[in-house]
Amino acid sequence: MAAYMVGGRGVALAQDRTFLITVALSLLVVAVVLNIIGLNIGKWLQNAGGVGTYVPLLMLAGIAAIVCLRHGSATHFTVANMMPTWNWDTVNFWSQIAFAFTGLELVSAMSEEVRDPRRTLPRAVFAAGALIAFMYIAGTFAILSLVPAASIDPQSGVFNAITVGSIALRVGALGILAAMLVTVGNAGGVGSTVAGIARVPFVVGIDHYLPSAFGWIHPRWKTPWVSILVQAGISALILLGSQINESSRSAYQSLVDAGIILYFIPFLYMFAAVIKLAGRRDRRENSHAILVPGGKPGVWVCGSLGFLVVLVGIAVSLIPPGDVASTTWFELKLVAGTAGSVLVGLVLFWRGARRKRVAQ
Repeated sequence: MAAYMVGGRGVALAQDRTFLITVALSLLVVAVVLNIIGLNIGKWLQNAGGVGTYVPLLMLAGIAAIVCLRHGSATHFTVANMMPTWNWDTVNFWSQIAFAFTGLELVSAMSEEVRDPRRTLPRAVFAAGALIAFMYIAGTFAILSLVPAASIDPQSGVFNAITVGSIALRVGALGILAAMLVTVGNAGGVGSTVAGIARVPFVVGIDHYLPSAFGWIHPRWKTPWVSILVQAGISALILLGSQINESSRSAYQSLVDAGIILYFIPFLYMFAAVIKLAGRRDRRENSHAILVPGGKPGVWVCGSLGFLVVLVGIAVSLIPPGDVASTTWFELKLVAGTAGSVLVGLVLFWRGARRKRVAQ
């Protein structure tokens, strides 16, 4: 996405592996450094990320509206062609739409750092859900109004559409500005992920299921700096490994699919647990608890829908898109990466449990 900051040459640069890896690692370093310094500083990257996500969407919608009024739409929209059709080459992307609604749960790991969480988080859930849905629907209409579906790149379709629209309006700077904003937006997304996920190995380190170093707090900035650095190092290795024997597009796809599967697995037992625990008396007696609306029926509906969406998301992530270099290699990396990650987690758990039994 950052490639489009150089204008028209960004189309070719967006496929340059050296450029892609360099920029990705640089943004990872920026996010890590700011989060080690602390959320007081790191939150500004995340706030800028929010602005950098929504402003380009508004620009895209505005450009699409003007271009359509002047020159017509690149896609003829009808009820028939807007209905979903089954295509094995593109069904993989459905899981990414589901994945777009995740992330807010990471705030639970930082609830002590959120002001008035019992009031703030429920509002954030509904607001974020509505805004994400609006972004996808409005953004899809706008992109298809500017670019034919067959020409859209899943990595940078937004910027390609904005570039096409800004050229049609003879205001090329809009595409460059949008690329800058969304690059910041993605850096903010990485920053919030680093800030949230790093708290998990930090807590696990305190419980001695991971080496105690994961529970270390920085003496000056009071952040779990070891956990953040280890997470960043592993992320960098995975990023580099995803490029082996792949085009930039299929490498991106394999990395996203592996991330979705690993990210979604805990949601399966989380949604199952919320159904099982709904009848516990302490849920009603706890004055601090925020219950799912609708009582037990509401819990069953929300929990069942969540479980189904996550299960289908995992299943379709295993289906390779149509343009991968090698279906066998794609599946091998995906299955091996997922199984290896789960196995590492189990080994660490068993090791920690054995150490705790010996200590007792």
